[in-house]
Amino acid sequence: MKFFFTLLIPIVFLALPAWSQLNITGQVMDGLTGAAVAQAKVEAASLQTTTGADGRFVLPVNEPGDYTIIVTLDGYEKTSVAVKVAKGSADAGKIMLSPSMVQAESGMAEITLSGESDDKDQAVSGLLHSSGDVFSNTASYTFSSMFFRMRGYDSEYENIYIEGVPVNDGESGRAVYGEWGGLNDAFRNKEYLNGIEPGKFSIGSLGGATNFTTRASKQRKQTKLSYALSNRSYTNRLMLTYSTGLMDNNWAFTFSGSRRWGNEGYVDGTFYDGYAYFFGAEKKINSRHSLALTAYASPTRRGMSSASTQEVYDMLDNNYYNSSWGYQNGEKRNSKVRTSNEPMFILSHYWTIDEKTSVTSSAAFSSGKTGTTGLNWFNARDPRPDYYRNLPNYQPDYPLPVNPFTQAATISAWQNDVNHSQIDWDHLYQTNYLSNIENKQALYILENNMTASQNWYLNSRLNKATGEHGSFSGGIELSHYKGSHYKLMDDLLGGQYWVDIDQYSQRDFKADTVKLQNDLNNPNRVIKEGDRFGYDYDLLSNNLNLWALEQFTYPKYDFYVGASISGNQYWREGNMRNGRAPENSYGKSEVNTNMNYSVKAGYTYKISGRHYVTAHAAYITRPPLLRDAYISPRTTAKLTPGISDLKIMSGDISYVVRYPNFNARVTAYQTMYDDYSELLRFYDDDLKTFVNMSMTNESRTHQGIEIGAEAKVLPILSVVAVVSYGNYRYTNRPTGTRNYDNGSLPDTTETIYVKNFYVGGSPQLASSVGLRFNKNYWFIDLNGNYYDKIWLDFNPQRRTPKAIQNLGPGDPLINTLTEQQQLDGGFTLDLSIGKSIRVKSYFVNINFSVSNLLDNQKLTSGGYEQNRIDFNTAGNMVANPNAFPPKLYYAYGRTYFFNVGFRF
Repeated sequence: MKFFFTLLIPIVFLALPAWSQLNITGQVMDGLTGAAVAQAKVEAASLQTTTGADGRFVLPVNEPGDYTIIVTLDGYEKTSVAVKVAKGSADAGKIMLSPSMVQAESGMAEITLSGESDDKDQAVSGLLHSSGDVFSNTASYTFSSMFFRMRGYDSEYENIYIEGVPVNDGESGRAVYGEWGGLNDAFRNKEYLNGIEPGKFSIGSLGGATNFTTRASKQRKQTKLSYALSNRSYTNRLMLTYSTGLMDNNWAFTFSGSRRWGNEGYVDGTFYDGYAYFFGAEKKINSRHSLALTAYASPTRRGMSSASTQEVYDMLDNNYYNSSWGYQNGEKRNSKVRTSNEPMFILSHYWTIDEKTSVTSSAAFSSGKTGTTGLNWFNARDPRPDYYRNLPNYQPDYPLPVNPFTQAATISAWQNDVNHSQIDWDHLYQTNYLSNIENKQALYILENNMTASQNWYLNSRLNKATGEHGSFSGGIELSHYKGSHYKLMDDLLGGQYWVDIDQYSQRDFKADTVKLQNDLNNPNRVIKEGDRFGYDYDLLSNNLNLWALEQFTYPKYDFYVGASISGNQYWREGNMRNGRAPENSYGKSEVNTNMNYSVKAGYTYKISGRHYVTAHAAYITRPPLLRDAYISPRTTAKLTPGISDLKIMSGDISYVVRYPNFNARVTAYQTMYDDYSELLRFYDDDLKTFVNMSMTNESRTHQGIEIGAEAKVLPILSVVAVVSYGNYRYTNRPTGTRNYDNGSLPDTTETIYVKNFYVGGSPQLASSVGLRFNKNYWFIDLNGNYYDKIWLDFNPQRRTPKAIQNLGPGDPLINTLTEQQQLDGGFTLDLSIGKSIRVKSYFVNINFSVSNLLDNQKLTSGGYEQNRIDFNTAGNMVANPNAFPPKLYYAYGRTYFFNVGFRF
């Protein structure tokens, strides 16, 4: 805590003399159309405001001097203007913004980060940030293809709001950006907080916060039609937006819709079929009150990809091999298809009490379903083509080498028979037809793992100017979440029926008619297509958050203090009485309650209007994620042993320079986690059952440096340089608890030896150098990017005493099993070209961007060790490190995105 209080020491210096109030005024205009630009962010030193409907702004400053005004808004180039403040108000005049097609229409948020693979937990934010900070802008756009996480934080540490409503998922804590995918125009206006800095709409979070402003009166008045062509996730996008602005009758409306589709994306076997719609209506009742309604949804259906091993990639000379599809009747069929549709409705009230006080309140409701299909089988051969026993290097008699003749035959089959290298759908159907002849259940099925969610929200916040130097923000956030989890029989694949029993329990406990039942209330139930089976339970939570933040602005320094207190209740309701936990699976479980809090503070010292130093510090406690609270929620209401509230201590210090032709920021940061928890689920080949493994009492430290600089070397040319260097490590030995789905063994607890291991999931070194050309509404961006310090996510089982218990001292297999693998770094080059054209009252925007221009297909963006370990290949109880090699992801090679838009 010492560093936390050290950062607060400057706050005691409150008695410096105050200057009389000074203002910088101006008006922000569209340089192409001449229209006023609303909702643009205007910054000077550490101060900021937004433009009104007429494009005008008033930015109070407390000290005379030279300032650099920086104006940013999605869809426009960042613009800097020098202003000298002497006394009274300094007028910056009309600030003309140039439309930017390079970032606004690149499609990076939707396409690169859409999460085609369900093997990788896509934790990278899909939100593109537009701000005056060159590091944040570059990191969120340019580094996105490598799943870069700012400061290594998972995305549950970034709070996302829509009209003040917190929309992070009730179980994972992460915002599901696909819920408003394809609605770029309607979600253009937003306020972004970087890291733990303060804001007006939220106390913020560890990884920052974003509030989308979707109210109709704040939308740009326009009719816009655009078409995009790409080779990423989808190949075509059509988007139409119509917005009235605030009309004479004090009504405003916005309509937006899109269609995104593609028969096959960059990866073989993937497809995309998505729609999106948005409706906004607002009524300005009088000068103090307005009501607004927002409704949107983005129903999608898409074919997924999967990671595989380097052995498979090399054998097929394809680092984007996808094992999830195969041919059926001459057409590609994907076994992993994800569908989602979660409409949201928000009703907001805006109350301006007086010129210094406003209250914004919202009530919201969302309800929808998400499902992912997958193959399942009973007493049959594993149908996955890259199952480890189907690979050339499989060693059935480990440690004896592979038979070379068998290996050669397997390689030949992989390279020459598509029914061997991909799913053989005909074989699955034929197997089930043979089972039908004997009146037996289907041996292969396609199941759909469903989550049906409902969310209720109620929140209100107060913003008030408190005296000459202070401003107060505070609010209350209430929410109720219900997530229903179950399986549906999607396709019997030609079979007649399926019996709802646990196949692993039937194999191990044939005589136990209780344990093998998935639902004792309906034993041996015969399942047809469309029926629920396997598991059926609900996770529910009630959440309350109260927060307050006071910010003070003085001539030479600013500071803020804030705090929040939150309450959380959660419980499980089982809709099946599981035979492995008959007394603890059906009905409502015990209700668990958590109380948590956070405190934060920050200080800014203004060396001048263009140089300043900032420091932020926070201490945060958080309840366990609902998805991690129960060790095996599909079978039991048993809580994860050892799980507790997460404690986070974080701080950063920055030096910032802002000139009209040069901007830079250098930041050092450190964050420490204690009592971190993780829950993993995998198949145990030794016990032949699924295992739920929790890691609790885990500590991590994330520390590093961020550097971003932009220099305008010519009136038409700028140079941008960004570096993020991190050191994200585990700092203790967590406790691992293994729970066995079939109940064959009691829970076992062991120590996980991962102290000083690196945290995977994101490059810990990311850098970029770019050139930006801007003349006569031509825009060209060229960026060279380098990534390194990329680490595999590790398998905890390989770092336990059991993994090496039969190995002697000094055995080289110990290092092979326990050391963490680092992946190779690499270089990419990105190019974007855009042009804005005005023809009378019509405007045309054209953009063409190419990512990974040099087509580097050998850059691994991440990967993971399989959470499986084989002790019994040769019956000698020595772990076989080759049985389950790691699965890897590769950054896409050369991809393109072409967009043309018409606006009038």
